[in-house]
This record gives sequence, C-alpha cells and structure tokens, in this order.
Amino acid sequence: MLQSSPAALDLPANATPADYWDAARTLSLIGDTLVKLDAQARPQPALAVAWQSDPTARYWQFTLRRGIKFHDGSAASPAAIAQILGAIHPGWNVRAAADSVSIESETPMPALLAELALPRNLLLKRNTNRLPIGTGPFLIAEWQPGKLLKLAANEDSWAGRPFVDEVEIEFGKSLHDQAIALELDKIDVIEAAPQAANGSLRHSTSSSLSLPVELLALVFSANSKAQDPRLREALALAIDRKPIQSVLLKGAGEPAASILPNWMTGYSAVFSAQPNPQRSRTLLAGSRPPTLNLSYDPRDPQSQLIAERIALNAREVGITVQVSLSGAEDIRLMRVALPSPDPATSLGEAARQLGLPQPALPAIPGNNSLEELYQAERGLLAGYAVIPLFHLPVATAASARVRDWEPGRPGDWSESGLSVAEIWLDDSRPEAGSR
Repeated sequence: MLQSSPAALDLPANATPADYWDAARTLSLIGDTLVKLDAQARPQPALAVAWQSDPTARYWQFTLRRGIKFHDGSAASPAAIAQILGAIHPGWNVRAAADSVSIESETPMPALLAELALPRNLLLKRNTNRLPIGTGPFLIAEWQPGKLLKLAANEDSWAGRPFVDEVEIEFGKSLHDQAIALELDKIDVIEAAPQAANGSLRHSTSSSLSLPVELLALVFSANSKAQDPRLREALALAIDRKPIQSVLLKGAGEPAASILPNWMTGYSAVFSAQPNPQRSRTLLAGSRPPTLNLSYDPRDPQSQLIAERIALNAREVGITVQVSLSGAEDIRLMRVALPSPDPATSLGEAARQLGLPQPALPAIPGNNSLEELYQAERGLLAGYAVIPLFHLPVATAASARVRDWEPGRPGDWSESGLSVAEIWLDDSRPEAGSR
C-alpha cells in the first residue's frame, strides 16, 4: 500500500516527498537506469556495464549490456536508449554507437553518474495509453489510475526472474489505514510513520528505518514581508527544535540547521541548530517586525502542529507569526526529498525544490571536495531565505511472511538494499496465494 493517488505513472516535477518516493519506488520496479548508486554513493552497473569521460567531464561514453529487451519485446538498443535520454534532457547531445551511448554537454557534468541514477532518468518508453514500458523486473498487467497497479514478473529480466509472481500496489491509503491492513494480514508491505519503526508495530512484523532522506524547512516567499535578513535570522534563532522532535515527531529525525544530513557530509554540526532567543531579541532591538503568514501542507498531518509550535517560539522573542492556509504567504513549511546518496546531487535537487539558485560546485570530476561542498551549501543558506529544521527518515514495514526484505538505507526499495525482485514469501496459510 502507498499513500499517493497518481493519475498517471510518471514522476511529477513538483511532487511532495510522499508522492516522489511512491513514484520512484513504483517506476523502479518497471524500468532501469544506466547506472545506480550504492549507499556510499559509488556508481554501480545497471544497463551500462562500463563508462568513461574526458578530463573536462563534458563528454561521457557508456557501454551498454547486450541483448536487453523492453517489455514489449523491442530491443533496448543504443539508438532506443539515446532517444529516451535525449527527450529527457534536450540540452544534452546524446548519440548512439554500435554498443554504446555517448552524452556530451557544453558545460562540465562531473556528477553525471549520480544524475543518471536518479529515478527521473529511468529508461522508459510509453505505449499508446501512456503506460511505461521498461526493462525492469516487472511489467504492467493492470492499471487503475489512482487506485491499483498490478505488476507481473518479467520472465526475461536481464537480472534474473523475480522470485514473486506478482506485485499488487494499492494507492491512496493513509499511513493509518496501511498499519491496520498490515495488522490484519491483508497486506505484505507498507509505508510507515518513522516512529512506528521504533516499536509501535506488532512483534511479528519487520520494520526498516532509512537514513534521513527528507528535509523539513521554512522557506520565505519572494514577496515575503520578511525581507530583512536580520528578521529571518532572528526567527531561525527563536526556534527550539528539540521539543518539536521529541513530542510532535515522537523522537524521529534529527534537528538540523543544514540542508544536507550529516550522513552525507559529516559536517552538519558546523551549522548550529541550538536556539538562542537572547541573540534573536538583540537582532530585533529597535524594530517592529511585521506580522508574518506561515502556511503549511495540509496533507501532512504533522505540519500544522509544527507550524503552530514555531509560531509560539516566534512570539516569545517578539515576532508575530500567523499560521494560516489563506492570504498572502510569507513563509512556507516545506518537506523536500533528498533523492541521492551523492551529496552534490542532493544539494542541487534540494535547491531546486526550495526555489534557491543552483549551488556553485566544482566543474572537474573528483574535485567535489568537502570544503567546496560546504562552501556551496553555506552560500545557499546565506541570507536565511531557507531555515532548515529537521532531517527525517522514511520507514517501511513488512509482514512476517516477507523474507529477505531489506530496503535501501537511503530510502529506496531497490538497488541499495535488497530489491523487491529478490523478496521471497514464506507462507503456510493454505488460502494465501503468491502475491
């Protein structure tokens, strides 16, 4: 069961994190990327078995696996792969050769391998009904928009036939409904609230908590009445994150003042998340801050309570924050996905989702040093256009009959953990089938 209710099987450009993870998990069962990343952000072969680039990182060449076919029986030839990638990235010059695909750009692409591993670069064709056709372990057997997706095992999967015969995905189910279904043995795999992975589920189920792969942050709109960086800094210093984490988030996540989590960079502690109301009042001395309107995502059950707590902290230092879904928006409480274990790639993706300029990163492969990454992130945080609050994990739970279930620590359900295609079912119940 999944939370989202997609009208189409694609990856929306401005999806919420819940929608993003659901679409990425679903589509990764159908298609493959050229390369994949492990949890340490090291590139691994997928449809490409080898790659190389020139010293400037403007030209890359990928040697493809031979004999791969799409689910419709057509060859996943270099020409077909080049056509798909070229359509996704019109700014790239993508060419096919006898057994390879080359990608060329006018600007350096040092993080291209991490970029190609993102779900938006899954190599999928579309049939006349706009349904995706890939090379992955499962193919589409039935699709009811927003309700149900049935996938059948790809007998000719290049990675080997999946152990299970079918995967049935029910959409539009809240976390509460998913938990009940798991308790009643009506479902095998669900999403879960992160705090559920800490023991609130019954003993017979297994749960997995990812590394922090989401950022919860305050973002100031372009027309916000809080244009003074001192006012924004004062608000940042007023927020006491610890009570929010312990009470509203029930201990899940990590208080944060950085965009990237510590597991990606190792330096997040340099950005202090400690409140300093005295310093906040000093910054506001002699000024009369305007009333600020704070909005939130009503689909996120925790967001309103968190927003109200932030408003309370602000009031304690002399800033009036009104939590509302109507009127002009000065600040928005946002949750964004950090989709790649590669920190430079996730920093760029987070900046795009938050409406920040793309960070200035080194242009030569291998030069994404920690210091340069830190300076790029610090540049995005200058001026307090965004105030990071928490890094949050995502959680998964499975029934007792699901064996070898090991979701990837970066939050995916495929390559950096044990793929869904490698799950097997241990079920002695006579009425149960192989779902």
